[in-house]
Amino acid sequence: MSTEAGMDLTVAIEPAGGTGQHAGPHQTFSNPLKARLVDRRSGLPVADATVTFAWLATTQQVLFEGGAPTVTVDTDSQGYAQTPPLVAGDATGTASFTVTAEGAAPKHFEVTVDH
Repeated sequence: MSTEAGMDLTVAIEPAGGTGQHAGPHQTFSNPLKARLVDRRSGLPVADATVTFAWLATTQQVLFEGGAPTVTVDTDSQGYAQTPPLVAGDATGTASFTVTAEGAAPKHFEVTVDH
């Protein structure tokens, strides 16, 4: 199922950590990206749901540990999904990640690689 216009979005993605942080080139960011899924109607956490964190770019600005531009993780019992560590590449600037989950509108998280 996709989150195309007209679909009933039953889940919300909430930023829960890691967005807005800074690191220098080739450094590991202090915190992983973290999102929480909640049921839009009840406000309760959504457990065992798949969340994808993806950075789609042509330069190696920020990648997940191991060199992957995308990672998929499941939420825990409290609705939290956390990525492996983020590692800054050569390029400086802001890197945007798209966070997606079935039944939710995508969210964007950002981190910055400083000079």
